Amino acid sequence: MAARPLFPTLLTMTSLLLTLPAPASAEDETETRKKLVACINKDIAAANAEWKLPAADLKKFTDIIDRQIMKEPLGKKTPEEQAKVVNDIKDASHKELPNLESKTLEKMLQTLKAKGAHCSTLVKPKK
Repeated sequence: MAARPLFPTLLTMTSLLLTLPAPASAEDETETRKKLVACINKDIAAANAEWKLPAADLKKFTDIIDRQIMKEPLGKKTPEEQAKVVNDIKDASHKELPNLESKTLEKMLQTLKAKGAHCSTLVKPKK
């Protein structure tokens, strides 16, 4: 059996080692997202004292938010990206909560923006 050259073997091992931290960072991002979702859901549930949504409707609204947070990449967003996220939540809310008054939905979205900003400062991704 012929001896393998050392340099190609070292390059291969180095490239494998450089790819190892990626799953850990994806895992950290998922954990950060879950913490963000929990924080927002807690704040939204508290804000429901004003909106007085039935428990089923509140659950639908928080599920919409959860789905959006879990699919969006974490990180600072431009105002256009933020507006798109809010519009996606608004559109999904209109579809899943058709009996919800527009005025109430606007209040909910304003609260969501404030609580989302608040929670994102509390839940920082690990570096």
